[in-house]
Amino acid sequence: MTAARQRLRWAMNPIRPLAAGAFLLVLTAAAPAEAQKTPPAPPAATTSTAAEKAALTRGRTLMKEFYAVKLENLWNAFSADVRGQWGTLAGFRQFREAGVRDYGAEQELVRERTLTRAGVTYYIRSAAFQKAPKLVWALTIGFDKAGKVSAFGIALEQDRTEDQVAWSVGPQQQ
Repeated sequence: MTAARQRLRWAMNPIRPLAAGAFLLVLTAAAPAEAQKTPPAPPAATTSTAAEKAALTRGRTLMKEFYAVKLENLWNAFSADVRGQWGTLAGFRQFREAGVRDYGAEQELVRERTLTRAGVTYYIRSAAFQKAPKLVWALTIGFDKAGKVSAFGIALEQDRTEDQVAWSVGPQQQ
């Protein structure tokens, strides 16, 4: 299993949907006008089922509103479990606004994709943001069969920095 797939599995683990979601939302908060720009048109995404095509369309719409800090439709689409992770719409809004402040607007859409696992169809948007352009974040929305958002999360997908890392394995035995 690739490292990227392992990270995706972690982010989409039903036990941690909000841990990843909290992290993902911190990534994107609201405020400056530049952060509320409409994201650029995404490149063509590969979808295979009707549910995945619907998730792509609806995911793009909800993500556009999320970026613009228009959270009511996303909040209303959340399942009770996902809402419970955020507490209130006001708490969710604070989280989003902190993300805009800390990371800025989407600067680069790296890719979008959909997949279906265990009855949930996921829309995954991989993007880099103004204040951290070398980091690619996976923003994930999972739709259950009834159309409710049963998973929402943001997780680091790729670090494109060229920083060198030095480390030691500890003293050598002689």
